[in-house]
Amino acid sequence: MNELQLRRERLAAPYVTAAAITLTIQQGWSAEQVITLTTCLLVLIALISSTGHGD
Repeated sequence: MNELQLRRERLAAPYVTAAAITLTIQQGWSAEQVITLTTCLLVLIALISSTGHGD
């Protein structure tokens, strides 16, 4: 993957996360489920970001 593709993926992560959370709220998930999903997604993003993508 080239640098431009990696940059686009990093920039897309917050939008994808927000869309997933919005969808769960619209689908009627409980607050506890939404919070759990949000926490998991944020931890996953942090772990992926911390790897540095081979930099």
